[in-house]
Amino acid sequence: MGDANFLSNFKLEGKIDSTDFIRIWMYYDSDRSGYMEQDEVAAFLSDLFKKKNGSVDNDIVTQAVQQLFMAYDANNDGQLSMNELYSILDVEDSIFTDLSHVDAMEIKDFTTLFQHYDKHGKGFIDSDASLFALISDMMRQNGGEIDAQEVQRVRKAVLAVCDSDGNGRIDKDELQLVLKVASQAVSEDHEHHDIILPNGSKHIRSSLQSSS
Repeated sequence: MGDANFLSNFKLEGKIDSTDFIRIWMYYDSDRSGYMEQDEVAAFLSDLFKKKNGSVDNDIVTQAVQQLFMAYDANNDGQLSMNELYSILDVEDSIFTDLSHVDAMEIKDFTTLFQHYDKHGKGFIDSDASLFALISDMMRQNGGEIDAQEVQRVRKAVLAVCDSDGNGRIDKDELQLVLKVASQAVSEDHEHHDIILPNGSKHIRSSLQSSS
């Protein structure tokens, strides 16, 4: 992490956009372990205090880290999960309301969904933070705990099936299949089942078991 305050790139007043939340997570989970250790949480809080107050007191940061872990480190493992950070920050609600028909939504709803994750109107959803946010939003709507490593596994499986041109981006034509594959992958009781594609073929869920 560099000297510049990464959080200066974001508006943190009010609810945090879910894709911005993922970008923040990815930045401060600097070793991509799927968790934020105490030094990473300290870096996050230091930048947060600098953004809000213009300066930071290291003793206050240390005290805040201790209080944060006491309040939110539910399993006392000395690290914060993505699910625990969702509990700490005021993140917008998932855009998804019903995963059972997510692959058959009306055109206007589909367009709204695409634009929600194509923040800059580039005509595609990037395969890193935006796709990560889409999958984690599905998991939040499904009511399960958000595990960064599991989101990453689903993301890789989704790209393997849905990124038909292999450019590392999801365009509108590919998003329909993304929604079908991802909604199946995050659904309960689907851990050991095949993912059924629209053409009737199967993509074995073993892709989801590969390392992140």
